[in-house]
Amino acid sequence: MKKGLYILVPVLFFTIISYLLPNEKATTETVSVTMPVDAITRVMTNPQEWSKWFPGTKKNDSTYLYYEAPITIHKVLMNGFKATMINKDMDISLDFSFIAGKNARTDFTLNTVMKLSYNPILRFKQFLSLNAAEDDSKRLLYQIQDYFSDVLKVYGYPIGMQKVPNSSYVSTKQTYDHEPTTDEIYALIDEVNEFIDGVEVKIVNFPIMNVFKEDSTNYTLMVAVATERDIPSNGKFMLKNMMLGNIVVCEVTGDKTVIQKCNEAVKNYVQDHRKTSPAISFERLITNRRTIRDSTKWRTTINYPVYE
Repeated sequence: MKKGLYILVPVLFFTIISYLLPNEKATTETVSVTMPVDAITRVMTNPQEWSKWFPGTKKNDSTYLYYEAPITIHKVLMNGFKATMINKDMDISLDFSFIAGKNARTDFTLNTVMKLSYNPILRFKQFLSLNAAEDDSKRLLYQIQDYFSDVLKVYGYPIGMQKVPNSSYVSTKQTYDHEPTTDEIYALIDEVNEFIDGVEVKIVNFPIMNVFKEDSTNYTLMVAVATERDIPSNGKFMLKNMMLGNIVVCEVTGDKTVIQKCNEAVKNYVQDHRKTSPAISFERLITNRRTIRDSTKWRTTINYPVYE
């Protein structure tokens, strides 16, 4: 009899304690990233981007394996997602959302609800694992934060803010009934260089260019070369002064398709950061494309002057 009581009393005590434990535990964690909300929205709402930024291994369109804990995505919203993670033998609901902060920052919030089992033994075991499960949820949030703090990962290119290096330029332009070829671009640059040589002024940077499609057939090519000082306009050669302010710059290596994609990324960066521009964007030709014909090796910078 006494032996039975010795067994029964602890079991009853354990059972009562288990049922006194909470049915669930809710947590909220908020972090901030230096990334504008428009950039994050563009990435998070694109299904093709999820496997790049969501922590863990993608198993199918709605399931990821996060450190052996499966996460099922139930709903993707314009400002976050709702999901369930099974971790430490617990169902954990994940409610992730983001909102625009100040100074081109975005706040991330992860609300979790960890639900405990009605089985007293499993319930007690889950209770002991609550802190570890909470840490895993926070780690998920911090890894998302790390990804969206990286400009290269979010935009796909190393875009950054710099200072305009040169103020004085000699510029000229020409219209074509087709998209100008590499040889035609450098022929026009050669004309500018010869004009600068004629007035014995030093060239101080790589040439820049921009091509505008005027209509269905006509294109206007503008080229310019930076000089150590102003040269007065003369005929087709015009003095252009660039304000020595801020400029968004991105260097890329590749052909016209790669350059165009980088150009689009830079435009997104400028728009996302709510920047306005005092001048048109342009390409700086680091590689001499006339001598290096392999377009996969062309080094180019995309440049977008902006106000602070």
